Formats: sequence, C-alpha cells, structure tokens
Amino acid sequence: MNLREWGPLDGRPLVFWPGLDPFRGERLGKVGPTLADAGVHVVELDAPWDLAEPDDYLPSRLADLVLETVPFERFVFMGHSWGGSIGVQLAADHPERLEGLVLLDAGYRNVELDVSRDRLVEEFEAEREREGQVLERSVARAAAWALHGVSREKQTATHERLHLPILLLLARDAEGTVPNAEIHRLDGGHDLLEDAPAETARLVLEWLARLPRER
Repeated sequence: MNLREWGPLDGRPLVFWPGLDPFRGERLGKVGPTLADAGVHVVELDAPWDLAEPDDYLPSRLADLVLETVPFERFVFMGHSWGGSIGVQLAADHPERLEGLVLLDAGYRNVELDVSRDRLVEEFEAEREREGQVLERSVARAAAWALHGVSREKQTATHERLHLPILLLLARDAEGTVPNAEIHRLDGGHDLLEDAPAETARLVLEWLARLPRER
C-alpha cells in the first residue's frame, strides 16, 4: 500500500485513510498541507484496490494492513467516511498503537445494505466511468467488496471498546456520537475536507495541541 508524507519528520504522526471513492486520488486537499505547515507529520494512505479476496476488505483486515504499512509505533489515525469505519475498528482492536482518533463524519453509525455482495459488484462494475475516468473492472469490484465489508462489520459494535481520545467532526445534518468524543458540527456536507477545509484543519490542530504526546 502506497503512502504520501508531508511535514517535519519529528512532528506528531497523523495517518489518514480517505473515503470510499476509487475515482479520486489525493483526498486531503488543502487540509494536509495546512496540518503539515503547523508541524504535523501527515501520512496519507492510498486505498489498496488490488487485494485478492472479499474478506481482505473487512475493516478489521484493513486495520491490520494499516499497522503493517505505517512506520510508527504509535500515531493518531484520521479517517473520512470509509476511513472512519476502519479507524474505529483499529482503535477497538489495537488501542495500544493509537494516541487518538479523528473521525470526519464517520464511525458513529452503521452502513446497512439491502443487496448481496455479488449484486453490489455488478452495480459497481456497471458504473466504471465518471468524468472521463474509467476504472479497471478489478478496482470496481474491490470497491464493492469494501462497501460490503463495512456493512458486515458494524461500526457501533466497536463503540464499547473505544477508550482513547476521539475527535468527531460531523456534517451539518448528521446525527450520532461515539464514546469519549469531542464533537463539533461543521457547516458542510459529508465531505468535510472539500466543504469546510479551513474549519476542519483548525479543529484538528486545536485538538492535537491538547492531546498528550507519548514517545
């Protein structure tokens, strides 16, 4: 799994996993450079679209993949949407590896699907073109597996095991919570990185400044 890094090497490590959109590459936009300029060591993970089996895309398996990929013993994890589903699983399964968790409109509710995994794959494969981009069939299939994986491992099932500091940033119309979370509602839709980048970056930096750093 590829990663991109910004910011000082001795800054607090913050690992980011994006939402489930195989058509988009870099997702941190203005937020990543702002965090890096403030002294955070930002690591953005590329979603792995080449895993072999459907169960490889379960949030618990992807959480293990994060730990195999990042070069830090302890770090802050930040996830948007799909990334937040992986984040709560990571925090529940491996709390010893995280200093804190940032959830960008994510992790507070379950994803419910009324279609089978095979049908979901068919739907994703049928919609492989967007704005001039055409996905490989294998990537569309992997994205369907990922969405189905999130529906199988319920986000709320992790909540009773979340005991670390959490920052939850909600979209304007979202409703939900997670344990131990500092919660802020932003004037934006689900994609807070796109709709409210300055406010997202400010709140993350202020929260990080209050978060004890363990070395």
